[in-house]
Amino acid sequence: MTTRRAVDWRSALTLAVLVGILAGCALSAKQRAAVGQFGDSATTFGDVTSSELKAMRDDTIKMTTARLLLGGRSSDPNLGDPTTLDRGFELKRVETVSGATRGLAAYGKSLAALVDDTQSAQLKAASNEFVASLGRVPAAREKLSDKQLEAIGTAVQEVGGLWVEWKRKQALTTIVKATRGAVDQLCDLLARDFDPRTGWVAQQLLVIEAPLVGQASDALAGARTYNDRKTVMDAFRLAQSSRMRRTEVVARVSEAAKAMKKANDALAQAVEDSAWSTQDIQSFAERARSLQTAVTTIVSD
Repeated sequence: MTTRRAVDWRSALTLAVLVGILAGCALSAKQRAAVGQFGDSATTFGDVTSSELKAMRDDTIKMTTARLLLGGRSSDPNLGDPTTLDRGFELKRVETVSGATRGLAAYGKSLAALVDDTQSAQLKAASNEFVASLGRVPAAREKLSDKQLEAIGTAVQEVGGLWVEWKRKQALTTIVKATRGAVDQLCDLLARDFDPRTGWVAQQLLVIEAPLVGQASDALAGARTYNDRKTVMDAFRLAQSSRMRRTEVVARVSEAAKAMKKANDALAQAVEDSAWSTQDIQSFAERARSLQTAVTTIVSD
């Protein structure tokens, strides 16, 4: 009996020591806060940008349609071609950029799930979406080997059981380090495409927006009936919505993408060293909030 009690006591002591050691290997409160803030910000940034990209494509189709309604006969052979209503925002091009935005959102959801005590099923779903999104963007997929992708899935699968906190940190570290290059590529893609001066998004919106304003101005001078004026004013409203997105949203997306890249670098350091500065992560969070606020204001208007 005494021997059994001694064995049980030693087993309990060993377990307590192991738990203590593994607790020390878990994320600190500061690290959890940093990862949580980054994850939430990345989710907001990715989701809002994805939604706005679709809205910009919809605006392009509406503006092209409005120009057709106002313009009547035209010497431009492409103006009446219904297949060019989404000109510049063709599906294939939008799919690539949308893959990047969804990938960053899924990345954020995966990281947030690892520090929010999310159920394993939700965590795995977020991780699977992230990996799938990376595959939709060739530039990002090239930065990942099959071994790295497998490591991400394995790390997430192992989260659970007695050593959950230690496993969460291990999974977090694996995901951040393995996908760092791919995430950088996604951020670079968005920063480039949404650059307010040289990016294709802003340029393409302007290409559609400016002729519509000119056509509407000409039509307003000759508008005689309420319906004529209403058609013209609807066109002006479409152009105004596009201008707000082009001047306010596009720049914020580009700046947020640059900030996320820097923040992801800081995150890679922070998961290893709890004393690492989180200033870049906080700066990214501010950029993401600014984007969300601008979009909310524009949509409500």
